[in-house]
Amino acid sequence: MDVVRTNIQKLNGRIDINSVPGEGTRISISLPLTLAILPVLVVRACNQPFAVPLAMVREIITIDPNAIQEVSGKPTIVVRDEILPLKTLAGLLGWEPTQKPYFGVLMQSAEKSFILAIDSFVGRDDVVIKPLQNIRPKGVAGATLSGDGSVVLVLDMEDLLSSSETSNSVTRSADLIAT
Repeated sequence: MDVVRTNIQKLNGRIDINSVPGEGTRISISLPLTLAILPVLVVRACNQPFAVPLAMVREIITIDPNAIQEVSGKPTIVVRDEILPLKTLAGLLGWEPTQKPYFGVLMQSAEKSFILAIDSFVGRDDVVIKPLQNIRPKGVAGATLSGDGSVVLVLDMEDLLSSSETSNSVTRSADLIAT
């Protein structure tokens, strides 16, 4: 396993091994997105476009403010009898929201399901990801150019989620409900 760990670290990736006696071992390998063509869903938050990997998207839903419930002080929505945490893209980025989110993207990461609250969505696209030179913002895998020539950041949702869990930023249900 040391050889595998060393080679994954050379690619700026990580490997996590969790063993539970009598239950088994879970091995998670995370590799960074590099220069590649990636199918994405282009969404908008705070009047800015962002691209999220389509492989993580299960579906797009509308957010009914009356459907938002608090569980342990955090906003959630029930989708097909599944209680899912609601995380705003603006909140994950550490930005102040410019409007109430109207849509939710039901996301499935390696170990979590959640709803990513967004202002709107542009659509699906296949993009070429280019790494950002000399900077590596948390939660950003790289950038791409849209059809109109504007720069769109490609989000690394796993990184964005892990950095939000270590910060103290919490989205309150009141911030999501239209007044």
